[in-house]
Amino acid sequence: MNYAGITEGESGTAFQVQTINGLQYKTWFAGVGTGLDYYFQRSVPLFFSASKFLSSPKVPLYLTGDIGINFPWVRDDLFYIRDPGTYSPSLYWAGGLGYKFGFRRSTNGVLLNFGYSFKHLVNETEYTNPCLIPPCPVSKERYDFRLRRLSVKVGWMF
Repeated sequence: MNYAGITEGESGTAFQVQTINGLQYKTWFAGVGTGLDYYFQRSVPLFFSASKFLSSPKVPLYLTGDIGINFPWVRDDLFYIRDPGTYSPSLYWAGGLGYKFGFRRSTNGVLLNFGYSFKHLVNETEYTNPCLIPPCPVSKERYDFRLRRLSVKVGWMF
């Protein structure tokens, strides 16, 4: 399964792409996926995905769920004055409902998926405060971002 889509949440709209490679057995599909997620801070999720195709020939719906780790991909060359700090890998999960536009006598199909996802980012920064007599005090800050968003993805299954 290969997807391209958009995510929408409190931090705005962003683009994402995903590829999930795995095996299908009857109405189940399971595999390992990765992609690029540009919501709030660019990151690379690595996750396990499972999908259940509902057995109705008139309405080809499927349910999908993903769970894994989100790896932040920070561009260091964008920060000239302040150090961006250290981002830590964190939790990623998603769930959704999809529709498969299939072709006769083929497992290939176009996918349309509506979902909800969670992306966790943890950032820690450390900087030295200015002072007249060294050693100067060091300040540490920790930012914990819990990003919840809706997504619409279009994909291809083969």
